[in-house]
Amino acid sequence: MLMVPIIPIKDYQKLVEMNGDAGGGLVQATFGLASRFQYLPSTATPNIQCANFTVPLDWNNRHEGTITLGLNKLPASDPENRIGSVIYTPSGPGGVATQSIESAAAAEALGLQVFTSGVRKHFDLIGLDPRGVGKSTPVRCNATLYNERVSIFPTDASSFEKLVEHNKALGKSCLEMTGHLLAHIDTVSVARDMEAVRVALNDGKLNFLGESYGSQIGATYAEMYPHSIRAMALDGIVDHTQDKTSSLVGETWTYENELTRFAEWCANTTPCALQSVDVLALFDNLTTTASKTPIPAPGCVKSGLCRADVNGEELRLNVQSQLTIKDSPKLAALDYSLWADLATALLLASRANATALSTTIAVSDPDAQFPSLAVGCLDWLRPSTLADLTYKAALTRLIAPHTRGHTQSYLYQSAYIGWPIPVTNPQQYLRFSGNGTSIPILLAQSLHDPETSYIWANSVYEQIPGAVLVTRGGDGHTSYILGGETARAMDEYLVDGVLPERGTVFET
Repeated sequence: MLMVPIIPIKDYQKLVEMNGDAGGGLVQATFGLASRFQYLPSTATPNIQCANFTVPLDWNNRHEGTITLGLNKLPASDPENRIGSVIYTPSGPGGVATQSIESAAAAEALGLQVFTSGVRKHFDLIGLDPRGVGKSTPVRCNATLYNERVSIFPTDASSFEKLVEHNKALGKSCLEMTGHLLAHIDTVSVARDMEAVRVALNDGKLNFLGESYGSQIGATYAEMYPHSIRAMALDGIVDHTQDKTSSLVGETWTYENELTRFAEWCANTTPCALQSVDVLALFDNLTTTASKTPIPAPGCVKSGLCRADVNGEELRLNVQSQLTIKDSPKLAALDYSLWADLATALLLASRANATALSTTIAVSDPDAQFPSLAVGCLDWLRPSTLADLTYKAALTRLIAPHTRGHTQSYLYQSAYIGWPIPVTNPQQYLRFSGNGTSIPILLAQSLHDPETSYIWANSVYEQIPGAVLVTRGGDGHTSYILGGETARAMDEYLVDGVLPERGTVFET
């Protein structure tokens, strides 16, 4: 997940309530004066304004009660030429938009620009935490159960039963501690929330910037409210229309490809701590060794924020997220992990210190780890048998002999077998009603992405009439944050509303 260093947000006040009739997935513009946002300054960053917003827990049954959405605003830097608001959603599920906006404001105070110049000048940036996330009504689970180490790659009936029983117990704890909200964290509900916020902002049609999982939120919103969009830029595209196996194969291949490119980069780059090492052989040796005897992570013992050691499954899973940014001096200054940092982490792991590759553990209730569980169990179809999982494990080993399918797509299939709540928003093709519908959406995708496959981006592009897909011919997950040519094209589109030419390829 891409996130700039976190600065706490304090003193959120419940300022705004939604009083309009918003049933049946349609938000009516019948809000009273009480629904207008009245922002107060954050004590953490004076330029940030914060608010809460109340929406139905269940949009299809408003008698179920309400939940609170947390949001904040970074005002346009050129208010006299302000166009409106841009709602921003970072990677996830579980990415905290309010923290990203706070951190962007703090970075600006240090002379570092996170959001592009046109967006900052002409738009108020709205960080809207999806339901269950951040400052919104949270998902709660038993942290001890969450932190239990259980293999997600069962090989026999005994290990499969252990996985299922763990999932059942964890899911039961989440349901008991979160309540009915756990059944309503799906992306369709998030899109309905966003439409309610758009109407209450009273700023015209939607301007939206969504990264990674944010692209799934955007595509879902576009399907539901195609005529409410002014400009929508989606970056690092998640395809929620792929079946279980296709989704897994796509992510497995793109991760394996990026690890191979990382190894090639190391062999030809001085900053790589593994320049004289066969990186793929080292990676295989580390995962094999860790599968037998987990590698110590002494820094985690000291901090208490991650596992005290790292096994083979965890190492393969965690390396994927450390391939997301190849190189960026700006992001290095903001403490992002780059490819050079991954090389150092692998070198240290070979010397019995895998701290930088360890799995983050849940340390509180609520915890930032929990929302992804809740969204995944509602949005993604999952298998139900050992035979299905062992087939997928064999298939991914064939496709990707180094990474072996250790991806978020596989995790979503394995970690929810036995979950107490059924899938409510399964994968399906996007549907747009009406002949001649054209939706001005800009999709941006890097060619070599460790998490979201280019095939996914092309699939979503082909399903949205009027959309344009631009390609960054480079490495890493998402492009806007890098501030290169792709980011500038997204910036110009959000400001002017004019899409780039179809088929445009950028180098940066």
